[in-house]
Amino acid sequence: MSIAKVIRKYRKERGFTQEEMASRLGVTAPAVNKWENGNSMPDITLLAPLARLLDISLDTLLSFQEELTDEEATELVKTLTHKLETEPFSDAFRWAKSRMAEYPNSEHLLLWMTVTLYGHRITKEIPNAEEYDDFFRDSCTRLLLSKEENTRTTAADSLYGFYIRKEQYEKAEEYLKYFSDQNPNKKQKQALLYAKSGRTEEAFKTYEELLFSTHSLLY
Repeated sequence: MSIAKVIRKYRKERGFTQEEMASRLGVTAPAVNKWENGNSMPDITLLAPLARLLDISLDTLLSFQEELTDEEATELVKTLTHKLETEPFSDAFRWAKSRMAEYPNSEHLLLWMTVTLYGHRITKEIPNAEEYDDFFRDSCTRLLLSKEENTRTTAADSLYGFYIRKEQYEKAEEYLKYFSDQNPNKKQKQALLYAKSGRTEEAFKTYEELLFSTHSLLY
């Protein structure tokens, strides 16, 4: 059961209107309405008072942290893609953050929502785009701790691109260590990094190695 459904269920059982609950918690009735519709989450400082008001435990209130299957995560990412095509980026972003907060243990959801949001952010004209950078960076940094190599590599690739676009080449280079030496993309990224940072001789040498290895595979 989602936290939205939990709040609605126990509010009604306790006989509170949304206005009464809002008044007791010191928030607005529209805020409570957004919680129950799944459009936003209660602030973390309100969780304990909210649980006490509903006469339930925090465990019950936070039962929304149940496991999410990869298939369910994929469906949520599809919904996000649709929202990005039909709604302002800021609204889709808030919706995505709420879904990720509902399922904090789902690396699949965090990874692909982050990648989807960032892809849209760098390919479209987004108002105040830079204010989303902390979220993208922090989410990918968290995913670097994953036990899954593909997840770590995808997160590292995103961070590499993030810092390349900011022309912070030394920072970008830090993330190449997450690629195995057998990964052909590693040398390509290293060559690009050398070229971008003006290390021309090293770039030429790396591109030569790439050409040689490609030639060797063909013959």
